[in-house]
Amino acid sequence: MNYDIKIKGNKNENGSIEFDRLSALTKTTKEIATKALMLQLRGYSDIKPEKNIQKALEIRLESLSGSNNSGTCMTLDCDHFYETIKKIQLDFFKPKEQLLDATPMSLVIQSFHSALSDNQNEADIDKPLLKSLLNFKKNFSSDDDIFYLANRGTIPELKLTKEDFKKISLLEDSIPEPTKEIINGKLDEIKVSKGKLGLQTEQGIITIIAKNDNILHAVLKYIGKEITISGLAHYKPNGQLSFMEIYEFSEPTESDTYFSKKPVAIIGEQQLLFQIKQGKGKSSLDALENMMGLMKDDITEEQFNEMLKDSHL
Repeated sequence: MNYDIKIKGNKNENGSIEFDRLSALTKTTKEIATKALMLQLRGYSDIKPEKNIQKALEIRLESLSGSNNSGTCMTLDCDHFYETIKKIQLDFFKPKEQLLDATPMSLVIQSFHSALSDNQNEADIDKPLLKSLLNFKKNFSSDDDIFYLANRGTIPELKLTKEDFKKISLLEDSIPEPTKEIINGKLDEIKVSKGKLGLQTEQGIITIIAKNDNILHAVLKYIGKEITISGLAHYKPNGQLSFMEIYEFSEPTESDTYFSKKPVAIIGEQQLLFQIKQGKGKSSLDALENMMGLMKDDITEEQFNEMLKDSHL
């Protein structure tokens, strides 16, 4: 499958590309493709891919041309995952065909579209992948640069400017940092997939991820049984739990069951600050009014005034 990357800039350079800049472009693009694929396969983007997956992530440069009039144009080629990924069990909750029909470059384009979507709370994206998207900003040599990424019609063309990275940065900032948590529940064998488990709790099913294969194999003996897991809770942009990363596990005790709960990171001041920063003018005031009831119990007047300073209202 062929893809095009076009760079246009100001009158002096108009997207012309110096050799070192080409190296940075290939590195940041490949990093996004890798993390986007690992997010789909393992539920977390910051996992090193196995050798067979690294092969599937190959992106080949077919042509490179440029001029002062047209800017720089690159034609890339990469294979569909149904041609390269073999015998990999995918997430039970996501359509297998959807990922196998994708390519490394289509995941790059889709990741940017997802991060720039107006419905960011529902974005299928995590903090490490967002950091990689932000790293792509290094490829801009001036404020006038425009990047176009397309595959000639099958998915929407992506147009990137420096201004777009402000929105991506806001989304990355809105995702709470991971927290140490302990949860208790029953491992569900139906929800087992590549590196992932489903833990049935009183609050619902929680996705459990083991970055270490030794931990994954050891915990499998608890399939169908109660287990207590301690580790890092990772969150979505809306503050809800995305998954738990296993560090330790054991047979549960009565106290484990009592103290265990589904982690939720979002609090009133986070919601308020996020809405204020997203809004401008009247929408910012609307955000304040909508959150007034929630703020009363969550923050002091001093904290509220400090938040207003941070939001630059």
